[in-house]
Amino acid sequence: AMSAAVGWFGDTLLTNGAVWPRHAAPRGWLRLRLLNGCNARSLNFAASDSRPLYVIASDGGLLAEPVAVTALPMLPGERFEVLVETRDGKPFDIVTLPVSQMGMGIAPFDKPHPVLSIQPLRVVASGTLPDTLVPVPALPSLEGLTQRTLQLSMDPLLDQTGMQMLMDKYGAQAMGGMDHSAMMHHGGHGHGMSHGSSHGSMGHGDHRGEGLDLHHANRINGQAFAMDTPQFAAARGQHERWVISGEGDMMLHPFHIHGTQFRILSENGRAPEAHRRGWKDTVKVEGGVSEVLVRFEHEAPKESAYMAHCHLLEHEDTGMMLGFTV
Repeated sequence: AMSAAVGWFGDTLLTNGAVWPRHAAPRGWLRLRLLNGCNARSLNFAASDSRPLYVIASDGGLLAEPVAVTALPMLPGERFEVLVETRDGKPFDIVTLPVSQMGMGIAPFDKPHPVLSIQPLRVVASGTLPDTLVPVPALPSLEGLTQRTLQLSMDPLLDQTGMQMLMDKYGAQAMGGMDHSAMMHHGGHGHGMSHGSSHGSMGHGDHRGEGLDLHHANRINGQAFAMDTPQFAAARGQHERWVISGEGDMMLHPFHIHGTQFRILSENGRAPEAHRRGWKDTVKVEGGVSEVLVRFEHEAPKESAYMAHCHLLEHEDTGMMLGFTV
């Protein structure tokens, strides 16, 4: 139940299959292609000496212009490309900083954790940092578009059982910097973690979580994933506005849509950050609402329907996925 609610997490970070590898790079501009391949863990990339990372591309291609950041949060399944300057010749690490995701602040990830050691060489690199990259089209009018709402939901019993097990095993550190009183009341939806909840005491050892159907515990629009039953048909070549809501639980849902590169209109109730305004296929949903502008250019019949799902592996495996046709 804990893994199904929070996601499975380990204690050893691998970079291209190795622990803290070293990369010897020519001095100048180094281009890194970053992929968060964790099944549940968000990462937050930075340089150990706080030198800026210049984001040049996201999931679906180049941005309009480089965006300088000192920290680059990445959801499971997201991709970004960055340029980092190594001209000073000083070695440094790419690290992942602590994140506020539930369960993901447990040691050794409660402090900056090394990802990659970079050792600049004497050889000089030839690349430069361009001012502009590629044209990214302006957003079209949103008037009159088909709008679809995707309401993500988690079984309240699974949600609270998982959180309580996490707390019991790891203590307050497991909440990842989240407000514990908010967790207890769980967004005001009346299914908090308190022992007096409608599901009875959590203090009965191995019995908690009994009665959970893990294959159907997480849902979209009230339905767990059904391989043979697409939920809707999108029109090919037409923009649609998808409203993806995670209201009702406190868990992170990195939402991923197949068959398209979309534009984020709002992310968890806020305007997207500059480096998240290009082509994307994954958007953050965490207790709020995100809106994306999608368009599908290829047909997807029922026999080979596209998927839209939470990219936190344990959530999609327990039902938070749907099929759709084009």
